[in-house]
Amino acid sequence: LEMLDVVAGFGCRDARMSEAVDLVLSKRDGEGRWLLERGFEGRLQVPLEKENRPSKWITLSSLRALKRAGIELFQTQI
Repeated sequence: LEMLDVVAGFGCRDARMSEAVDLVLSKRDGEGRWLLERGFEGRLQVPLEKENRPSKWITLSSLRALKRAGIELFQTQI
């Protein structure tokens, strides 16, 4: 997820990224959220979210990485 975000953030859009995009999309739940698969134990002073539960931070990171890769999941209308 992090590498997809970084590479796409540099403006790289390449067919070789499709496997990473597919992996990120496959982890999305039925409500459009992503779960925290592994916690941050030992790396943070306080626990932010619980493992195997929907994560605001992982969802935000996933949506940002996909948007940078050219995948828009939500269309905004103003």
